[in-house]
Amino acid sequence: MKRISSDIIIKILILLCFGIFYFKIIKNNEIIMYVHPRIIPFAILGMLAMFAIAVFLITDSRPTKKKNIKLRNYVVFIIPLVMVFFMQSTNASSSIKTDDISANSSGSSSTNLTYDNFKPNPSDQKINNVEQGKYDDDLYIKDNVIEVDVNNFLHSFDELTENANNYDGQEIEITGFIYKDTTLNDNEFIIGRFVMACCAADLQVVGIKCDSNNQEIYSKDTWVKIRGKLKTETVKYAVNPVIVVEHIEKDPNPKTEYLYPF
Repeated sequence: MKRISSDIIIKILILLCFGIFYFKIIKNNEIIMYVHPRIIPFAILGMLAMFAIAVFLITDSRPTKKKNIKLRNYVVFIIPLVMVFFMQSTNASSSIKTDDISANSSGSSSTNLTYDNFKPNPSDQKINNVEQGKYDDDLYIKDNVIEVDVNNFLHSFDELTENANNYDGQEIEITGFIYKDTTLNDNEFIIGRFVMACCAADLQVVGIKCDSNNQEIYSKDTWVKIRGKLKTETVKYAVNPVIVVEHIEKDPNPKTEYLYPF
């Protein structure tokens, strides 16, 4: 007795499952935890192609003689399917290798990412005579306090690290998560955010070193708001900014989304 090929059925199920997974993460906007937003149109095209191929296989299926199914041919597809449907979508943890840190600490590289190319030319006078609540190049200054949030974190990081001397003694407010590693002293931590250039595989922590100044230090990965004063330190001939913390508190509603350099 002839019947529809089992191989065709398995291929259709695999395509439909992958298509449903793509549809789920796109609909719930979970896809931004995996890829840069500019990749989303290609993901949508891929999802539509999977559904189209599945429909084509259904309409083109014909009764065939019974054959033994070789599951080993499909293991490479089945294992990822099982993983994606049972894993929980969460934001990244700061428990990544130290090589993926871009910060201004003595144990981390002070190099900047490719978004550095989008910065305007630095000015010799940055904060003199700045109107209240106005942008001064890449910095938002209100009541003579530099305010750094999810919207201007990257440019603020570039400006502060490249022109640290211009902001020595300046008040700053910044939000981010706490990162600590073995290169930092007990009273030090980095306040940072995750930056994604293409996909989750290239996530980096970008942040500024903080001196707790005897203030409470929250545990690693805690989202906080910090107010303090900027000072400078010289590490390997490079002048870097350090925030001397005057006040720190948990951020009850943190904007934890990734940042994108371009």
